[in-house]
Amino acid sequence: MKSRIFFFLFLFFSHLLSAQQADRVFINGKIYTANDAQPFAEALAIKDNLILFVGSNTDINQHIGSSTVVEDLDGRLILPGIHDVHMHPLEAGSLVYGDCLLDPYEWYTQDLVTTLANCNLEPNENGWILAYGHSIFTLLEGGVIPRFALDQAFPDVPVAVLEETSHSVWVNSKGLEMAGIDANTPDPVGGHIMKLGNGTIIGVLLDNAGDLVLHQALASNPVIDALNYNGLIEYSLPLMARNGITSACEARTYWKRNYLQIWQDVQDNGLLTCRMVLTPWVYPEDEDAEMVPILQSMYQADDNFLRINQLKVYSDGISINATAALLEPYDFNWGLPFDTGLNYIEVNRLSTLISTLETTGYDFHIHAIGDRGVTEGLNAIEFARNQNGDIGARHRITHLEFVDPADFPRFEELNVTADMQVAGYWTEPQYWGLNEDFVGAERSENFIPLKFIYDNNARVTLSSDWDVSTLNPFHGMQNALTRAPQEMPSVEAVVKAYTIHGAYLMRQDQFTGSLEVGKWADFICVNQDIFTIPQNQIALTKVLCTWVDGTEVYRSDELPVISNLTQVDETDKLISLSPNPGSNYVLVKSQNGNMTAFEVYTSAGELIWTENAGKRDSFTANLSGIPPGTYFISIQLENGSRVIKKFVRID
Repeated sequence: MKSRIFFFLFLFFSHLLSAQQADRVFINGKIYTANDAQPFAEALAIKDNLILFVGSNTDINQHIGSSTVVEDLDGRLILPGIHDVHMHPLEAGSLVYGDCLLDPYEWYTQDLVTTLANCNLEPNENGWILAYGHSIFTLLEGGVIPRFALDQAFPDVPVAVLEETSHSVWVNSKGLEMAGIDANTPDPVGGHIMKLGNGTIIGVLLDNAGDLVLHQALASNPVIDALNYNGLIEYSLPLMARNGITSACEARTYWKRNYLQIWQDVQDNGLLTCRMVLTPWVYPEDEDAEMVPILQSMYQADDNFLRINQLKVYSDGISINATAALLEPYDFNWGLPFDTGLNYIEVNRLSTLISTLETTGYDFHIHAIGDRGVTEGLNAIEFARNQNGDIGARHRITHLEFVDPADFPRFEELNVTADMQVAGYWTEPQYWGLNEDFVGAERSENFIPLKFIYDNNARVTLSSDWDVSTLNPFHGMQNALTRAPQEMPSVEAVVKAYTIHGAYLMRQDQFTGSLEVGKWADFICVNQDIFTIPQNQIALTKVLCTWVDGTEVYRSDELPVISNLTQVDETDKLISLSPNPGSNYVLVKSQNGNMTAFEVYTSAGELIWTENAGKRDSFTANLSGIPPGTYFISIQLENGSRVIKKFVRID
């Protein structure tokens, strides 16, 4: 019922907007709308936080008044605001791991230890030394026991080092002791404590086993909360705006670490410059009978900028850990005591969670990398559909690195969005062979089967998984188009995957995701036309400005600033332009002395026309040679003063 009311309000306000004067208009552009009924336009107008008009340069004149700011795009491209529906902005911006960044290409474990020692790290407020960035390959192929190597430099203080993918943690002996992990500790659900054949713990905790340490090391306290908060407002949100991201999903919200409150504080302080959906983490180790009511109490879908209406669950791990869930055994699995991966949440439990919590309103954001993980995710969604009927759920499965061909059509059948990340270099075809050691050549040859899933009519979204990959959406767009044989078919398709399809996933497609009258004014302007340039140059695209809810949250130095506006003296009634708005001719009159010069500037500040006023107190200027738009008239007076007036030229 609520969505129906919003829809009728949308229609009502769309009608009201049709005859209003705009706050700001953008003319002479190429505007891609992501609206199939009107894919491209020349001009865009906004009023308050809504789109007032999308159409031609001529028709927009009806919305230009004396107070309207007109910006000449000079042919630049406007796109709907980018939706990045899988990213980690709080963690990407936080300094909780300090600033000691390890090199993932370092070959020797001992060299990593030397780097850590040279960083002169101090324990955090929870008593732990933290760092991040190494590769698991260095630890497992380095010829030494990682735990003991770390002990050499840090014998008395607990140390936890997060691996570059965040799917394993390197821990020293003191850290294991602090976390209560010993040779008799069983593997937690969704994780594995790596050991030698004699039972010696090597200090590498895979997947959810790492959280045995991190939940303690990163437990909420005022200092850690401040680091997370400051990282958002000082780094992540500004960087997102610079990359054109107007809406995003946090891909895992650790509510036990106070993440929900940190985001709420950002919102309450008026510093949230991106529409966000938070996804509370379904803790694998918790009892559902206790956790489900807590998750139900968190649900919040009424705020246009900060909502809690998705849940994050992991079906499996990742392939390089040999923890992604596969239908057939790994070719190589590091000697783990299981050969088809693991589950964080096994399929029967996942089925029950979805069928229970989707009736609250939650959509599920399911991490699945292996083909078994994908199948089980789809099976769980199908179970919920059979239990509850089609209640309009908008579940998605994310990553999809290995997918059973039998599952390709099931995305459309079950209305499950396929969310994939292809911005990272390792997703390009020349690197697919890196998977062969683990899963063999056949399973590697269609890594992230983007084309197969798209061709089976699935709704596809593209996202970054930042900071695992770059958050620049144009890298993702280019890679999605150039990764044959698993590529997307067109620029329009990849833009929709980053805009209107993401809006659907966030349950806001009626209000944003495309540029249509009555929708929120969320859009970006970029420096090149991605529809006409070679596809291998799309990644070079730069965002020139980002608008969210009718407010400009980022503007590049490369985009001219309409500095003339600050000089306009509209209070000086002794100088008049009539008519204004006007067409070919304008009468200029002065009651403040004779005029000596008359100059016309574009909204970007470019002088395009000048005339000698002949020391007269009135004259008629012929402006038929300039196109429609907003201009600034500079009038030089005989007494040496200058007055600048804004003039709107119409047909």
